[in-house]
Amino acid sequence: MKLKRFLPAALSLALVFSLTACGGNGGSTDTPAQNETTPAQGETTPAQTSGDGSLQRVLDAGKLTIGAEGNWIPYVYNEDGTGELTGFEVDVAKEVASRLGVEAEFQISDSWDPVLAGLDAGRYDIVICGVNPNPERQEKYACTIPYAENPYCLVVNGDNTDITSFEDLSGKLCINSPSSAAGQIAESYGATTADGDLTSAMDQLNTGRADAHVNNVAAVEAYMAERPDVNVKIVATYEPPAGEEYTIQSSGMLRKEDQELCDKVSEVLQEMIDDGTLYDLTVEYFGQATADSVSLYQK
Repeated sequence: MKLKRFLPAALSLALVFSLTACGGNGGSTDTPAQNETTPAQGETTPAQTSGDGSLQRVLDAGKLTIGAEGNWIPYVYNEDGTGELTGFEVDVAKEVASRLGVEAEFQISDSWDPVLAGLDAGRYDIVICGVNPNPERQEKYACTIPYAENPYCLVVNGDNTDITSFEDLSGKLCINSPSSAAGQIAESYGATTADGDLTSAMDQLNTGRADAHVNNVAAVEAYMAERPDVNVKIVATYEPPAGEEYTIQSSGMLRKEDQELCDKVSEVLQEMIDDGTLYDLTVEYFGQATADSVSLYQK
């Protein structure tokens, strides 16, 4: 679904506006007319109620439901031996839910394409899964501020000498969902895409049934370390053009009508950046050098 060595990316000021969009409601100070009933303490009148109700929906439910793609080490995966869901994105989502005062509930898909479809269908509140906030997604969805940077790399069979850069992908078959950021990068260089997760992509590269795969550097390196028997190699890292730094950034995705919840999650994510929580999680999963290179965390 997703990915290169972590490059600094400028935090878009256009997204930061959401951090202050969840201000308190203003109430009238007028004295009620004699024939009106004054609300009991703690109650709100229809005139005092504002927002789209999405934040209150989550608070009332006592849980934040999160959609994500699984089998994506070290982002979203099941810990060997325990079956417990873990990973960078999982810990980010759990911390967001905790700061909202609710539980985190995950709905995990085996591939990327059903993830945003599940959001469209209202099966969960938010997608937290390394999703980059490209213009098309910003048009369709409510996007939180970026909270991480996820560079991409190009992977081929270990014996392949024909593909050494993204420019060599024209006419080649890449195992990537066409709706994913990675798939769109591959297609922008003329590749044909076919859906598949990291594991199936590596298998098809290993057996020569596909030409290439685009994915997150950390995910690919983790896979290669775990499966040295699979004959694959990284041949290039993706350099986003100027102004397209969003291609290596991650944001939470929500339905457009849930802007109030989106604004609150952005507020929480900014707190997690400011207090070093996201930096610490990046160190835990990717190392200090990577964390130090993420421009979003730099003061």
